[in-house]
Amino acid sequence: MKVTSSSVLSLLFGAATVEAFHVPSVQLSSRSTKLYDSDLLEKDPMPKLSKEEQDKKDDKAFTELKAIASKANPIVNYYDPLDLVGLEASIGDNKAETIAFLRHAEIKHSRVAMAAFVGYCVQSQYTWSGVGLAGPWPSTDLGPEAQWDALPLDFKLYIVLGVGFLEILDECDPEGHYMRGREPGRVYFYQGDTRRTAEELADGRVKEINNGRLAMLGIMAFVSSASIPGSVPLLNSISIPYSGNFWAPFQGDFTFLDQLTTN
Repeated sequence: MKVTSSSVLSLLFGAATVEAFHVPSVQLSSRSTKLYDSDLLEKDPMPKLSKEEQDKKDDKAFTELKAIASKANPIVNYYDPLDLVGLEASIGDNKAETIAFLRHAEIKHSRVAMAAFVGYCVQSQYTWSGVGLAGPWPSTDLGPEAQWDALPLDFKLYIVLGVGFLEILDECDPEGHYMRGREPGRVYFYQGDTRRTAEELADGRVKEINNGRLAMLGIMAFVSSASIPGSVPLLNSISIPYSGNFWAPFQGDFTFLDQLTTN
């Protein structure tokens, strides 16, 4: 299996929703340490709700979350062993905001995992050089991870900046922030109006979540097989071992990162 421009483009188009590339803003104050500060979330702050109104909103968000979980996997149902929903003091101002953050984060991870999985497979067989487009395309004899290492630094930076730009568009959605009313996972610049019913949209959302979860397992299987040959028997015949450091994507570009693989 190999990775080239196809996976690169997959990341560019899919990572608009990638929480993995997003570093939340951190506010340090005497009252709490939050991933998001309510004053920064909304250009037009929402009116402050009474405790009773906020409790109703939190209960509604939690009920919707459990309903989605049950529909996505009737066997496991709602499962939160780390009590992430109970971390509202560290993520949002209340439980509803925390749930919205977690839902949006999962959808982002799901979309980038689906893009990465497809890219990991497709680019193993095809590269842009094969259709006559010149560029810094690595050899198809290399595995996906080695192909990334072989890309020029400026090309890597273009990818990272492209992902960052799409992430900014998501955080600055004119329809509002996903923690303050916008449907988690909805991105205005490629999800326009639709004629689908609310039920159809709900079904599609559950399918996307399930496909994303499967893709996350799939891409981790590829990575595991490449880093630990034989760890995923089903991939033994197609996986190419990788001896580099998965956690140092710019190791070959900055010498001070060499210690990450030597220590």
